[in-house]
Formats: sequence, C-alpha cells, structure tokens
Amino acid sequence: MKACKKFKLFFIYRSYLLKFIMGITMKKTLLLLALSSLPLHADSLYSDNPVQQNFMQKYSDNKLAYHHGKKDSKAKVSFKDKMTDVDKCVSAAVSKYPGHILSMEAEIENDRLIYEFDIKTKAGPEIEIECDAVKHTLHDYEVELNGDDPKFTGAVKISAQDAKDIALAKYNGKVVDVEYSMEDNNPVYEFDIYVKDKGHEVEVEVDGVTGKILETEIEIYDIGAE
Repeated sequence: MKACKKFKLFFIYRSYLLKFIMGITMKKTLLLLALSSLPLHADSLYSDNPVQQNFMQKYSDNKLAYHHGKKDSKAKVSFKDKMTDVDKCVSAAVSKYPGHILSMEAEIENDRLIYEFDIKTKAGPEIEIECDAVKHTLHDYEVELNGDDPKFTGAVKISAQDAKDIALAKYNGKVVDVEYSMEDNNPVYEFDIYVKDKGHEVEVEVDGVTGKILETEIEIYDIGAE
C-alpha cells in the first residue's frame, strides 16, 4: 500500500516538474521568436522601443551566430551577410533620411527592379526615395506635398486635369491615386493608374511645367499606408 502511494506521488511530482520545465522552455521559445522577428533597423525607425533597443545593442558588433552545418567552424556570421535586398535598401534609405517608413512599393522601371519608400523624416518633410534592388543605391529624391501647397501651386504651369489627360493618353485605365511633389525644385504630378487589360497598376510621373512624361513604372506590390 505504501509502495503504491509512493509510486502515485512520484507520478504527480513528475507531472508538475514536466509542466514547470515545459513552461520555461515555451517562454524562452516565445521570447526568441519575438526577438528574431524584430526589424534589424528598429533603432532607426522606432528608437523609443526599449525591447528593440536592447536587441540592437546586444548585436551591435554585427555578429549574430555561428555557421550552421560546419561542426568545427568558429567563424561568426555578420547580419549584413544575411540581409536581403529589401533590408539593404531600407538601411540605405533610413541612414540617409532618418525617420519612419510609411510605405514601400516594389516596381519595375526600364527592366530594373526598384523599391520606393515614403518616409516621414525626423527633419519634418515627407519624402519619396527610390532604391535600386541590386546595387542598393538611392535615386529620384522627391519631397511630397499637398496639391494646394504654395510651393507646388507657385511652380506648376499645367493643371492637374491636363496632367491626368496626358497620363491616361499613355495608359488607358482608371486613376486610383494622385500625388504631388517637388523633384529638383520642379513640380511633378504622379498618377497611379490601374490598367485592367494588364491587371496591374502603372505609376506615371508628369512634369508640372512642360507636361512631359518623366517616367513610368509597373507596380508589383505595395506595403503600408499611402
């Protein structure tokens, strides 16, 4: 009888012990998953988040982990070697223009893949900057404005309707978005046109002075708020 009681107590004790160990393991696993999901450049985008700050400080030497699959290797891997093209473009953009990325678009321009970022800069202006997906170089810097901003209305020579007609003459479709910006002190209309026959959006930039189409880009996808 005593042996049976001890045997029963042993199983109860083991059950509680397993639950305790599994609880700790699960917490550690969830913590590691949470940390691993943090953006590598959270210090630039969300500098007021202490969890992300600690994560970035811990790996500020750019060393993340040992190589896997090589039992005797002690060489550490730099997170720069693990960064994707998007990561590298994000890094380039927020390093040059510190602030909060509002949206990102992947586009094709002249058979070249580019990433386009809208950034609310710490300096104040909302800007648009493009990044070559292969070379990770920045280009086509624009300052985003409202259509009634004096900086835009004082420089523009053609109306929004005229610019829209020019864009639609090039790509017959439905205008789903219009943006106004200054590029090299020149006013620019930007139209997102959904072309039903092609099944995708085309971004068309029209010079606000001459009415010339400056560039066209095929939109692959977009993330974030416009």
